[in-house]
Amino acid sequence: MNYKITIAYDGTDYQGWQMQGTIPTIQLAISRALATLEGAPVTVHGAGRTDSGVHAEGQVASFQLTKEWSGRALRQALNGNLPHDIRVLEAEPVSDEFHPRASAKGKTYRYQLYNADVMNPLLARHAWHYHHALNLTKLQQDGEALLGTHDFTAFTVSDCETKTKIRTITTFQIVRQAALLQLYFTGNGFLRYQIRTMVLALLEMNRGRLAMTMSELIRSQQRALIRGSAPAKGLTLMRVEY
Repeated sequence: MNYKITIAYDGTDYQGWQMQGTIPTIQLAISRALATLEGAPVTVHGAGRTDSGVHAEGQVASFQLTKEWSGRALRQALNGNLPHDIRVLEAEPVSDEFHPRASAKGKTYRYQLYNADVMNPLLARHAWHYHHALNLTKLQQDGEALLGTHDFTAFTVSDCETKTKIRTITTFQIVRQAALLQLYFTGNGFLRYQIRTMVLALLEMNRGRLAMTMSELIRSQQRALIRGSAPAKGLTLMRVEY
């Protein structure tokens, strides 16, 4: 039977989602917990391969089990076998046709900045301490230039394993809560490092260190113009839409 789970995790102590032998990853931890329940190895498919240090509040995964479980019992059993920084929020049986990545219609990510002189230590694992002044009006305008369907080659790595670099971003939103600044991006999918690179580009433009418009940067398709990406700890996969 095919099962779907929604997962939240603090990615600080993990080398991303994707299994890499015995290196600590989210996929490995979930696979080990499922093997304990099933009494045999279980293959886990995820909706997205979050990178090392990236978090999730709404990651989705699926897997096949020979034993039948209610959603509530499966959630409880998995959480009893997972590390404290990984939690299954929901579990349910689904049709065999469901695949968390292929069936996804969109994803929303959040990037958090702590914009103050002194960092709040309670947010140190989940936000980038960014102490430079910000022009929020410009930040909103530059972010809105990302909306639509574009070739986002300038915002990913050269060895990104995708057939096309064309993606569609439908929503960009800024939420400010005192010193905490949250940037939300929704789209039909994102390339490796795309959001973190877009965040750095937005901030570099805000400081006048990237002397071009966002539209010009997109058209350039030149990753070298941005020179890096924002730290992984500020990024969280919020939800996957089906």
